Parts: sequence; C-alpha cells; structure tokens
Amino acid sequence: MIRHIKSALKRPAPYHMSHLTGDLTAGMIVTFLLIPQSMAYANLAGVPVTMGLYASAFPLIIYAIFGSSRYLSVGPVSIASLLTLTGLSGLAVPRSEPFLQLVVLLSLLVGTIQLLMGLFKFGSFLQYVSSGVINGFISALAFIIIGHQLPSLLGVPRPVYNHFSAYIVELINALPKMHLLTALVGLASLLFLWVVQKTLRASPGPFIVFLTSIVLVDFFQLNQKGVAIVGRIPRELPHIALTVSGWDTFLALVPLAFVIAFISFFESFSVAQSLADRKQERLSANRELAGLGFANITSFVVGTIPVSGAISRTAVNYASGAKTKLSVVFSALFMLVAILYMTPLFYYLPKATLAAIIIFAVFNLIHIRQLTYYLKHDLYQAVVFLATLFTTFMIGIIQGLLIGIIVSAVIKGTRVQ
Repeated sequence: MIRHIKSALKRPAPYHMSHLTGDLTAGMIVTFLLIPQSMAYANLAGVPVTMGLYASAFPLIIYAIFGSSRYLSVGPVSIASLLTLTGLSGLAVPRSEPFLQLVVLLSLLVGTIQLLMGLFKFGSFLQYVSSGVINGFISALAFIIIGHQLPSLLGVPRPVYNHFSAYIVELINALPKMHLLTALVGLASLLFLWVVQKTLRASPGPFIVFLTSIVLVDFFQLNQKGVAIVGRIPRELPHIALTVSGWDTFLALVPLAFVIAFISFFESFSVAQSLADRKQERLSANRELAGLGFANITSFVVGTIPVSGAISRTAVNYASGAKTKLSVVFSALFMLVAILYMTPLFYYLPKATLAAIIIFAVFNLIHIRQLTYYLKHDLYQAVVFLATLFTTFMIGIIQGLLIGIIVSAVIKGTRVQ
C-alpha cells in the first residue's frame, strides 16, 4: 500500500484542457444528485443533514488524491448510512450528542480498517467473496432501508426496529394513523421520480423533485398543516467532543466497522472496476482500499459520517462526460458553495421527499434478476443468496452477513469434496 500512496502523491500527468468541459459538466450534474442524496442519507444515518453535506465534500477531494478510479463519486451512501443507524442505535439515541460521537469514531475505525486491509493486501482476497453473499446481503439492506423510510414517506409513527418481519407488521398496524397530506407529498415525489427516469433517461429527477417540493410546501404552507420539513440547516457542523465511555463501547464498534469497511469497499470497487473495464483500464484493489480509508479518516477529522463510493452517482459522473478525477473535485467544490450559500433555501424541504429520494435510489439494489439467474443456472449461489437474505431479515444485519459467508464456505467445501 505504501507504494500506492507514493504513486498517488507523485507529480500528476499533465492535464489536457480538452477534458475541462467534460469534467466541469459532470461535476455540476453529479452535484445536483449529491445535494438531495447527502441530506437524505444523513437523515437515514440518524445525524443532522449538515453532516451529510460536509461528508460529500472533503472526503471526496481526499479520495481523488489517493484513489485510482477516474469516475468514483465518494460520499454518503444508503447502505453505510443504514448500517450506521442500526448498529449504533442500541448504544445511543440517534441525533443525541453521544450518538454523534459514536458516528464520528466509527468513521475513524472504518478508515483505519480499510487502510490496514490495503496494507496487508486484503483487497485481492475480498474480490473472491461469493457474489451470492453480497447480492443477498445488499438486497436485504435495500428492503430494510425502504422499510425505514416508509414512516417518513407516509406520515405514520415509526415502529421500534428489532428485526424486519416484526417491524413490517407494526408498520402495517400503524397505517390507520397515516397523515394523508404527508403521504400525498411522499407518494407524489416517488411517482415523479419514476416518470422522470422513464421519460428523460437521465438523472435530474432527485434535484427537480427536491426543488419543486420546497416551492410547493412554502407556497401552500404545508408545514403548518402537519407536513414535516427539514427546517433550518446550520452552515457549521455540530460541535462534537470526542469522548468514549469505555473500552466496551469502543469494542462494540469494531464488528460494525468491519462490516461497513468490507461492504463499502466491495460496492465501490465493483462499480469502479465495471467502468474501468469499459475503457480497458485496470484498477488496484489495494489502492482503492487506501483511497476509501483516507476518505473515511477525513470524515473523522471533519466530523461526519462514514463514506463510500456511490453506484448511482458514479454512473451519472461517467455518463455525463467525466474524463479525469477533476470531475469529482468540481463536485466537492460545488458542494462547499451549496453549504455556504444555499442551505437557507432548503428550509421547507419535506422529509417525505427525502424518504422518496432514498427509496427510489435503493430500489435498484434489490437483485431480483440476479436471483432469477441463480435459480436457473447456479443453485449454489441461489441458496447462499436466500440464506443471507432471510437471516439478515430475521436475525440481524451483521449476523446475516456472517451466516451468509459461513453457508457459502460450507456449501463450497461440500462441492469441492
């Protein structure tokens, strides 16, 4: 990994000015997607939206220095945010100061683990984890994320989350208490996102619904009729005095940090490698671990949430004409401008719209087509997929991943014999 760091810090190749238009355009378009997503994923993680906005700026710049992908957009993502919320909720109340302290410490642990995995060249090994485990786990997380957002989308009381099946039953029982105006805003936002995607074949939907919902709530004063809004967003991050109550708390974070570090790398590297393959380029898995590790350590220094490479934003960055890493640097700079000068405009943003943006973004993470393929062509992977999916639902997130890996190893060992 030391070699990769030296390679990242050496004098960069000359920049071709012909790339500037593509990088600048891509950076701006990605920012339109990044602003609503960073706020939505901060809300999902149980932290102030300001922490999500800052997590979309400084870590992105650091990744551009140390990472190897020209297109990867690093920042808040749905899976890492959900893991943060569910993993830390048992230790502190979301949005409380102790919770925010744990979130920031978690960023440090995730970054340190990723750096150590890169140092000991675990990147190449992690690429060989069964695809059934990863696809089953990510599909389960997508369902859980959607379940977590339904109360905000529909305006119903949020049930206590123990495991997915019990949560859904409680959510169904709470439907008679639905706030109809909130549900109308949320479902209309979701429908609008779907229509924009089907008609334009592009990704302006989140930003358009983001701005439209703000204007409508402000004009019709829907916040005075029971529609929950984001409210005032401070430009500065909350002051967090980093203290840990004891080693027990610290050690409780380590398994969660390992899961986030692993899933973040796998998700990031998969999308980065797929785009590199189109250009017949080769990425270094261990250098990607180093880039993500330094990005998460930057999140700790700044005081924000764990970050990862985002599938949707990376695809938009590539499709929008990005040529070099400068495109993500432009995105980070545009984010800083938005934080400093645009946050007052977000006051009337309805939380139901944020929930719709999250649900729409993670829906594509449900790998139904992949499961269908497994059932037709690879029953081993299908069993692993379903075992991981249902144990994550019924027992827990970390346990589901571990059981999936164990089932995969046992079945694979049996097949070899």
